[in-house]
Amino acid sequence: DGEFCHEAMKKSTVTKQDIVAKLREANVTSMRQVRAVVFESTGDISVLHTKSKVDKVLLEDISRL
Repeated sequence: DGEFCHEAMKKSTVTKQDIVAKLREANVTSMRQVRAVVFESTGDISVLHTKSKVDKVLLEDISRL
């Protein structure tokens, strides 16, 4: 929801710069748009961004390390 989870970032060795780069790739223009940044089991980083709520099914298997 537009805030960095520094503990999770530290555990996964992902930097703020890594996440910001992914946000730019996803065409995010405001942190208010970001609902979640997901570190996938494949090693990819997914960005869920929208002005509305994200369907719960997309967040079912996600934890905040």
